[in-house]
Amino acid sequence: MSDVQDLMSLPDDKIDMIAATSVLQQQAGDIRQNKPNWAPYVQSQMISQEDYNCVSALDKDKKSQAQYLHENPGQCAKTFLNLLSHVSKDQTIQYILVMIDDLLQEDRTRVQIFHEYAIKRKESVWAPFLNLLNRQDGFIVNMASRVVGKLACWGQELMPKSDLHFYLQWLKDQLTVAVSSRCILLVLTAWRCCLMACFLCFSLILTVLNSAARRCS
Repeated sequence: MSDVQDLMSLPDDKIDMIAATSVLQQQAGDIRQNKPNWAPYVQSQMISQEDYNCVSALDKDKKSQAQYLHENPGQCAKTFLNLLSHVSKDQTIQYILVMIDDLLQEDRTRVQIFHEYAIKRKESVWAPFLNLLNRQDGFIVNMASRVVGKLACWGQELMPKSDLHFYLQWLKDQLTVAVSSRCILLVLTAWRCCLMACFLCFSLILTVLNSAARRCS
């Protein structure tokens, strides 16, 4: 019952955030279980052999991944940005974004790998991710926004004004959309709380009845 009371006592915006984060994390977990077959991409020359070797090395256990990333930081940034630019399949882009997000989440300083590569090549580290905000797939949009936020908050490089304006305007638009969907989310949350409360009450009644039955016998 305390869990229900705690949930009911949370501010509306906290409930929204918890629900959204939970769904995103669940989707990310499912996506991690479906590794892409990278071979057809290099065979069709959609990606280079260099990028294929890199993503194959990164798409292994955490220890091997960390070692390769430490030894080849520039190549890793290059490969990820190339993949986002040349791959169009939603499922593969989802997987790439989860890989990037996991790497950054494990070590915040890794954002500098992307920034330093972009500075060295005089390229935009923001463009590949900001472009994904226009996709139709909700998971891709949310994960791209999440990565942009980490690059901006955890890195030392400032986002160019034009990119920052675009990103803030996009966030504003999402908040506007969220207001209309918020009522639905709150109704579903309320129903969930009611069901949890009913279940707990029913369990309590069964416990009392079982106890009474044992006494009578």
